[in-house]
Amino acid sequence: MRYYVFTFDGYGLPIAHRLQREGHEVVVAQVEDQGQVLSELEQGLPDEDAESKQRRLSLYDGLLDKRPADKVMEDLRRGRKKDAFVFFDLNHLFRYAEEVEELGYHGNFPRGDDYILEIDRERAKSFVGDNYPMVRVGENHRFDRAAQAKRFLKNTDELWVLKGIQEDARTVVPNTDDVALAQNQILDALEKDLETYESAGFILEKKITPALEYTPERLYYDGRLVATLLVIENKDLGAGNVGPQTDCSQDLVFLIEDDCKIARMAFPPIVDEMAKAHRGLFLWDASLYVDPRTGRAYFGEFCANRPGYNSLYNQISLAGSASRLFESAVEGKAPYPVNEVGTSVRIFNLHQSEGRPLAGAAVEILPEVEQNLFLVDVRQKSRRLATAGYKDTLGVAVGSGHSVSEAARAAHRAIGGLSFEGAFYRPYFDLISRDYRTSIVNRIDYGLQLGYYKVGFGLS
Repeated sequence: MRYYVFTFDGYGLPIAHRLQREGHEVVVAQVEDQGQVLSELEQGLPDEDAESKQRRLSLYDGLLDKRPADKVMEDLRRGRKKDAFVFFDLNHLFRYAEEVEELGYHGNFPRGDDYILEIDRERAKSFVGDNYPMVRVGENHRFDRAAQAKRFLKNTDELWVLKGIQEDARTVVPNTDDVALAQNQILDALEKDLETYESAGFILEKKITPALEYTPERLYYDGRLVATLLVIENKDLGAGNVGPQTDCSQDLVFLIEDDCKIARMAFPPIVDEMAKAHRGLFLWDASLYVDPRTGRAYFGEFCANRPGYNSLYNQISLAGSASRLFESAVEGKAPYPVNEVGTSVRIFNLHQSEGRPLAGAAVEILPEVEQNLFLVDVRQKSRRLATAGYKDTLGVAVGSGHSVSEAARAAHRAIGGLSFEGAFYRPYFDLISRDYRTSIVNRIDYGLQLGYYKVGFGLS
């Protein structure tokens, strides 16, 4: 199979490299200009600075055949469609995907409406209210200016979560139950990143304490259901779910029954209808926040028709290879084993130099752990790997097995075979912990108690 991988910020590059190592011909279509991935809601964003762009475009230099996306589009328009798969790593690539979908290639094809449904949180909540009878929409308020939010917070004694609409805007979940302190955290975040939040607006959403998050995900191909998964992730930086939120610090993935209770909650009939309207690989998920005091499920967010962050690397590990995941989907076959579980651990580069992640730091990997590592922020120079300094994420370690502990050990063995001074990651004991209520294993247990799903792997 010949693979084309489209990317703007490099998320798909580790997957392209894995496909290349599996023996496939791979071409990376690099989107060079930020304007090509902005929606109508994001047109007020400042231009990407020259240094960030240079570092972004240097990702995987020396490791992959990278070409300008517009040049690759020319090739695709006149290319051979048989035995070719086009992968768009995020849904902000919709301008390219919408055209390629019409050309008849295999692949995944996010559309502009998918991207908007992810970033326009008001629209997403309205969509859930209209179509998800088993899921509640929590109280939320939309603002365009920080001053409006400040006035609102003065007149409430509730706890709130800050969610930006622009893709890079941080979600801020206050780590205190004191209303005044929580409000100050939100106002401080708004002040520090005022331009980002006000570029497209933001939402204050009532906080559920403690909230147990679950993210069911479905894969379809040409409208046919291929597999239903459950993703359970830890977003906070530190063990025990403390510290600032990240896209994902750890996650766990396993196959669930298509008609189990949590699948019925997360995939009402409208999802099947959307899948049938899309060619190729269609991915859909919805994060659910369950209040353990009442058992009620509240909507979190969509990753509309795009793979999750750590989750896709984890799914590749669970499937056995990147090509098996994509090619099994094309054939309409679930690529995941029934009685196994996958885990992932994000490896951070917290070193800073002049306000940016440290570039040029040496990275070495033992050959025996390469299969369990997806490096993100690297480039090759003189046959040595080094950080590009674009992201604070060095990479993601993955592992799969017949129990959570077996999968977690595999991921952490991979970290043990990685040499990078000062790498930060959540430890092995945290991934298998039952010592705090929101731990991954405790959430699996709670879901079992509610009859959400069944598992065929061990929890210890």
